[in-house]
Amino acid sequence: MKQKINGKTKVLGLIGNPVEHTISPLIHNTLSEKLCKDYVYVPFKVNRGNLSKAIEGAKALNVTGLNVTVPYKEEVITELIEVSLFAKQIGAVNTLKYTDDGYVGYNTDAEGLHKSLLNNDIVINNNDIVIIGAGGAAKAVGILCGSENANSITIVNRTKEKAQNLANNIKKYYNVKTNVLGIDEIDRISSFDIAFQTTPIGMSPNTEHNPIIEEEFYKKFHTAVDLIYNPYKTKFLLKAQENGIKILNGFEMLYYQGVRAYEIWNDIEIKQDILEDVKNQIIDSINLDI
Repeated sequence: MKQKINGKTKVLGLIGNPVEHTISPLIHNTLSEKLCKDYVYVPFKVNRGNLSKAIEGAKALNVTGLNVTVPYKEEVITELIEVSLFAKQIGAVNTLKYTDDGYVGYNTDAEGLHKSLLNNDIVINNNDIVIIGAGGAAKAVGILCGSENANSITIVNRTKEKAQNLANNIKKYYNVKTNVLGIDEIDRISSFDIAFQTTPIGMSPNTEHNPIIEEEFYKKFHTAVDLIYNPYKTKFLLKAQENGIKILNGFEMLYYQGVRAYEIWNDIEIKQDILEDVKNQIIDSINLDI
């Protein structure tokens, strides 16, 4: 890194466990270098039971901003003085901004996904959506689909109760038709428009796994989005591509949620040409097999 760290350098960071393989430092430190901002971004591994101490310590050290990853996106809410509307709806926070009174929480996952979809001409409005999974990532997808006026949302999950909880949460905020199915009931889905794969199934190193193996499923929709970015094309996306379906992975969502956090910390809007330049630098740095 070309930047010279000194007593004026402001600190940004990531709290979670594990944090060893995150590319967030690469994203944020590259942004700082490109924008000539005197920041340094570092990951902090926080063991279970130490979250409150970590937040208290970050405030005492005047850490300007933090990202939050698993397993603390929900637990961290009780440590904050305020939470944004989107974060309340999702029920999770991934970005903290320092104030003199404490940290304010935001969720940029849905915003990052939305930016990624727009960049690739994928529209949620008035479309029928299938969400595979009902975990934390699915919550952000579900709230985004509700806010963007999807025609319907079907949640497919191994545990139907968890899927129903997600459906109920979406309907609490948005007037959208929802349906819940177990993974073994997926053949009951008729034609729809977009499938969002939100589970970790197929993520490196377990790249041979696919959450949906039924061939008929891939004949029912036109766009497949997998929130995994490593590998760049999961078995889910490869199977979709084989059937002529438009595909998108999770790299741009990851990138743009990071960008949005950086904008929140600095009260700025980063120009598109800079975003594209930094994005290409990140792709080159991590050797994504596009």
